[in-house]
Amino acid sequence: MERERCIRCGGRMGHIRQEKLQLGQYGWFAGHLDQLFAGALAVDIYCCRDCKKLEFYTAGASEEDAGEAGSIPQVPCPRCGQLHEMDDPKCPYCGQRLMD
Repeated sequence: MERERCIRCGGRMGHIRQEKLQLGQYGWFAGHLDQLFAGALAVDIYCCRDCKKLEFYTAGASEEDAGEAGSIPQVPCPRCGQLHEMDDPKCPYCGQRLMD
């Protein structure tokens, strides 16, 4: 099983906990108001007991689901509204820079 062995050193992985990661930029002074309610992504966090590297998996997803192509969550562009992968540095449709 993929989650039992570290992909870097082959050591044993230990489940730390489940956490929600905030999507978009968040903050009253530095954040963008249009991203204030972007939501969160629930993830399971695993740590290698040997090299101490962290791995993040979608919470509750099976190993087959985690490895499928296109499994990156989709978010709407703040300018044009088209859905794109949440880790895109700019919108593939209108070119709006998403990560500053």
